[in-house]
Amino acid sequence: MRILRLASLAVVVLAGACGGNSSTGASPPPPTPTNGGPPVPVPTGELSGRIENSATAADLITYNQAANVGLSIPVEGPITRASGLITRWELPIPVRVDPSIVGNCAQEALSYWQSVTGLPFTFVAADADPRNTVRAAGSDELNIAAGLGLVYRTYPNNRARLGVVKILTIDATCTAPSTLFRHELGHTLGIFGHPPGGLMSAPMVGSTASQREINMLAQLYRLPHGTRIDPDGAWKVVP
Repeated sequence: MRILRLASLAVVVLAGACGGNSSTGASPPPPTPTNGGPPVPVPTGELSGRIENSATAADLITYNQAANVGLSIPVEGPITRASGLITRWELPIPVRVDPSIVGNCAQEALSYWQSVTGLPFTFVAADADPRNTVRAAGSDELNIAAGLGLVYRTYPNNRARLGVVKILTIDATCTAPSTLFRHELGHTLGIFGHPPGGLMSAPMVGSTASQREINMLAQLYRLPHGTRIDPDGAWKVVP
C-alpha cells in the first residue's frame, strides 16, 4: 500500500499540484553544514551567459522553467508561479517546519540536500514571507498520494515566495532518513518534475540524488532571478 501511495505521487506532480500552523514553540536548530561539502552556488553578477552542460540546460527548461504550474491546491489556493522563467529561492532558503511533523525527518532531509548541493537553509516563523512550509496533511488534501511539494507563489521576477511540502499524516511521524521527505523537499528546491533515474524520479530510485539532479540545482542557483534559458543553453535576465 505504501508503494502504491508513493508511485501515485507522479500523478500529483505531473498534474501541476507538486510544486502551517502557527506555533509558539522554538524552531528546530538549523542543519549543520557538512565539512568538505560543496560550495554554496551563487550568481556571478552577470545578466546573461551560457550553460555549458547542454543536458543540464535542457533539464532546467523541462523540470523548472517550463514545468506545468497547475491551477490551485487545497488550503494554499491558486498557484501563481509563472512559466517561462526559472524559479528558485533567495539563499538561505527559508523553511518553516510545522509542529505536525513529528521526528527529525524534515531536518535530516534539509541537511542531506545541503550536503550534496551546498544550498543553505534558515528556519523562519509561521507567518514569514518568504517561507517554505513542511507540514502534515490528510487524505482530503493528498487523495491517495503520500506527499506533495511545490512552489505556489512567486515575486514578480519569479523568485520563490511561498512553497509547501505536505506529508500524509500517517507518514508525518518518522525517524530519519526518509526518502519521501527528501523527495518532496527536492521538488520545492526547484526540481518541479521527475527526471528519471534518481531520488526525484517516479517511482523513486534509491534514497540519494543522482548527479543529474545535483547538477540541476547547482546550476539553477547560479542563475539570477528573472532568467530565461534558451534551448541552446544561452540565458539572460528578461525585463
